[in-house]
Amino acid sequence: SPLPVAATRANWSKQDLIAFTGTSSANASGIWIIKSDGSSPRELHLSGLSNQMFYPSWFPDGEQLAAMDAQDFVIKRIDLRKGTVVTLTDNRQVFTGMPSVSPDGKSIIFAGQKNTGQHYDQSNNQIWLMDEAGVSHALESVPAQGRAPVWSPSGRQIAFESTRGSASGLYAIFLINRDGTGLTQVTDRALNADHPVWSPDGRHLAFSARRSTLTRDRSIAVIDIPNN
Repeated sequence: SPLPVAATRANWSKQDLIAFTGTSSANASGIWIIKSDGSSPRELHLSGLSNQMFYPSWFPDGEQLAAMDAQDFVIKRIDLRKGTVVTLTDNRQVFTGMPSVSPDGKSIIFAGQKNTGQHYDQSNNQIWLMDEAGVSHALESVPAQGRAPVWSPSGRQIAFESTRGSASGLYAIFLINRDGTGLTQVTDRALNADHPVWSPDGRHLAFSARRSTLTRDRSIAVIDIPNN
């Protein structure tokens, strides 16, 4: 049956469940979970979740999720088994965007920007890392614009989208090591590529890209990533 919400930003667990953002006609957004065969959809109704929840990312155990709460621009950890919600980041330090949990579950990479009293603008995000101790810091020594980060299956690299180096604001996909070194652009700027997703073996990236410079039509493209 059709869902009562628009469904975006799906994230697949190893336990064969799919978490996604569900947005109602009243623009309320929550975290939903559904089985991979399309059955048993349900929204999470837990104390500590606002009606502006986005970008769920599974922890390896399949019982916990990280998600962005856009009401306060923080990342929250949702424990499905315990039914608890814990805020992981401090919005007095950093405004957060999309998170991605590392394959070992010990770190979270996320799009974010230092809070200097400005209004949040997701187009100004950079890539941040929350380490095992729960401390958040910009991943790059000289931070630049970056969004939609995702861990490689090996946990050695992060893929993300960025307009850095583009006078016209076009996006490209970049790779960077988890220690902030080895920044590499892997797609041509003309593709205006965004929203990278790793293949399970870490050898390919799928992403959204425009078909040509003569049209706004977009499609799914795949690029090989050697030696990851």
